[in-house]
Amino acid sequence: MLEKAVESLKTGIHVDRHTIYIYKTFKGRFREEQDFEIHVRNNGAEAHLLYAKVFHGRPPEYSPWVELYEINERIRLGGRTTSYFDSPFEESILKLFADSLAAGAKMFVEYYNDGETKAQLETGMPVVISRLGHKMFKLGFTWFKDWYYPEGYMEGNQKLQGEKPLNSNVRKRHALSISKELASFSQILARVDTTRIHLKRATARMREISKLLQC
Repeated sequence: MLEKAVESLKTGIHVDRHTIYIYKTFKGRFREEQDFEIHVRNNGAEAHLLYAKVFHGRPPEYSPWVELYEINERIRLGGRTTSYFDSPFEESILKLFADSLAAGAKMFVEYYNDGETKAQLETGMPVVISRLGHKMFKLGFTWFKDWYYPEGYMEGNQKLQGEKPLNSNVRKRHALSISKELASFSQILARVDTTRIHLKRATARMREISKLLQC
């Protein structure tokens, strides 16, 4: 299914009168891996959006995964500047790759220049109520790892790893773990100032996810 996502980007996907497309392709470290520079264009102007590293999998040993990195926080096109975060560009890219990943597959997304996500994760709050974690959870990822300290100095900048559950039993186990984590964090929130913008947003997400997990 990752092949379909790559083909879509080669052709170009249309988002709010813009086109997101593969600008350049690089050879990966091994035959199953591809690296892409992805641009966005509109009315003759174009800008770097991000890089994507795509691993198509090596069954039965390794599942597919995608990494999004060197994300352009401020996109300048034709004299206009747009933030990538919370934009239709981000939504489209995340959904395109998330939908292309099957059960057990992973997605890694850098967040070092994502101010809200970074501030929220630095407080130690549950990943699923951070800005980026919430988006990934809603796209089907239920297990997370915060690569705040890259190991071995070869993993790049801070990133969030999300993994799709292998089956319904695993999904239930992950949901239970998330519920316990949210319940524990809610006790902390009762003792802090939740009017601060990052905490306020996270608190709203916590209420939303708690309701979803009860369904």
